Amino acid sequence: MTGSYSQAYGRADDGSPCPLCFATTYAGNACPTCFLPVRVMDSIRSRAELPRFLGVLGTSGAGKTVYLGMLVDLLARGAGGLHGLAQGPFTLNLQRKLILALERQRFPEKTPVESDRWDWVHCEVQAAKGKTPFEIVAPDVAGEAVVGELETQGTYKTICALIARCSGLVILVDVVQVVADGKGQELFAMQLISYLDAIRPRKRRRKIDIPVAVVFTKTDLCDQPIGDAEDFARANTPSLYSQCKTRLDRCTFHLSGVAGSTGRLIDRNGHEMLVPLRVEPRGVVEPLAWMVGQFR
Repeated sequence: MTGSYSQAYGRADDGSPCPLCFATTYAGNACPTCFLPVRVMDSIRSRAELPRFLGVLGTSGAGKTVYLGMLVDLLARGAGGLHGLAQGPFTLNLQRKLILALERQRFPEKTPVESDRWDWVHCEVQAAKGKTPFEIVAPDVAGEAVVGELETQGTYKTICALIARCSGLVILVDVVQVVADGKGQELFAMQLISYLDAIRPRKRRRKIDIPVAVVFTKTDLCDQPIGDAEDFARANTPSLYSQCKTRLDRCTFHLSGVAGSTGRLIDRNGHEMLVPLRVEPRGVVEPLAWMVGQFR
């Protein structure tokens, strides 16, 4: 789409469509339907093209804040053949929270459930010289909110609108819980794909067309190294693997980690806290780099 957002859709103060859910919005107000924040709408409306919305979703504790914050940081430095430029100061909030936490040898605090407290990312991404840059917008949503939306559609309208509108989906799966023989991570990912299948319009009997990257997080915490992401998925999450192959037209598997080594702190009450001792990100940019070649 050419021309600015306001040129294409009219002046914001006269009422214009929300870039996420297309409900009528007015200047100075969040979207009344999907609650897209004013700062994000203003950032989008200042650009020449509408962005691609990206969903980065997982259960509580799967590493969404760490993954998304590190992705912004790596893009800013130029990594994996991609270079990102933050659009709007709010994009740097998530990056700043993560980097400051890691510098203190801590992981960032959990994302609050309330949608008006979520951080958002808006970046212009340049894939290669001579290629047209594209823009991505993604929220750092709470895992509890994602689970709540999967259980009852419409409970968290921001998530509902994001899944219905996104150009690509990154599903984060906590590899530590998978290795511990827990089925919760696999079932969550399967439920998310089923939700995507139900909410996205598609021709009968055709597979879901948007690119989906299944990212196994926290591989740095595994006692035994994992060699191949797809082999790991096939062996450890067989039902999820089968669903991906059956229902998704474009799917890939990745291994991701941020902390090169970790330790545990135990307070006087006996409570343990995992702390990062060394930062060595891997598998963070690769899912987005794969999606770049899949966007249509």
